[in-house]
Parts: sequence; C-alpha cells; structure tokens
Amino acid sequence: MIHRRRGFTLIEVLVVIIIVAVLASTVALGFLGADREQNLRTEAERLTALIELARVQALSRNEEWGVAVTPQRYTFMVYEADRNRWVAEEGAPFRPRSVPDVALAVTVDAIEVPDEEKNGTRPAILILSSGEQTPFKIELIPAWQTRSWIVESDGLSRTQAQRAP
Repeated sequence: MIHRRRGFTLIEVLVVIIIVAVLASTVALGFLGADREQNLRTEAERLTALIELARVQALSRNEEWGVAVTPQRYTFMVYEADRNRWVAEEGAPFRPRSVPDVALAVTVDAIEVPDEEKNGTRPAILILSSGEQTPFKIELIPAWQTRSWIVESDGLSRTQAQRAP
C-alpha cells in the first residue's frame, strides 16, 4: 500500500494568505470611508437637532436666539435686549462647534450670507421667541469626494437634514 501525505503545498498556502490579505484590506478601507460618511451624517443630524432644541429654548424662555455660521464652525447665540448685543452660548449642548474636514455654507431666504456676517459675531439665522425662524439652508460640504448634506427649514416647519441630490 502506498501512503499519500495529506496537506497543502507552500504555494497553496501563500495563495490563500494573499487572497485573505486582499479581502481584509478591502474591508478595512471600506470601513474607513464609511466612518467619515457616518461622521458627516451625524454632524448634519446634530446640527438639525440643536437648531430644533434652540427653537424650543427660545419659545420656553421667551428669548431671541440665533445661529452664526462661518465656513469652519457654527455658534448658537442669545440676544441680550438690555445690552443690545448677541452673546454666544458656551454651555452644553449649545457650545460653539468646529466641523473638521467639512466646510459650511449658509443661505438665508435664498440669498447667500454677506462676508461681513461670516465672521460669526452676528447670527445669520434668527430663531424668534414666537417659534418662527429665518428660512435657511446650511450645506455641509466634505473635503473628500462625496455628496454634501443639507440642513434646512422654511422658517415655520421643523428643520430637516437630507443628502444633497
């Protein structure tokens, strides 16, 4: 009787290792891209929720609120009527937020915000104590190749986030 040895040759093992390595790197790269996409979506949804929360705060406190948007960050502000000035909210959850690798572009009433208002000292979006707000569109434009997210409201209905077409 002839005994045959069972097992794999070195070449077969190397081919399987190469295939597994290629598949693993493809999956890992897919997850890295998905992570950035998920962070972008999360930021759009966070901004939407914060604007709605600011709207509730304006109603309940009978205050005028605003959102100042620069290309790198957004800041929630409260109007101090006795001092006739806008003051940035520093406490959670309304602290000023920077958005890494994302540019913000704001359009109010279908008009792009002028450069003098882009410095973040005055809000481009007003949230009134009556519950109304300035109709706006904020576009979150990522630094990588993908579609942007748009956070918008017509001024009366709820703020919504959606993927740009």
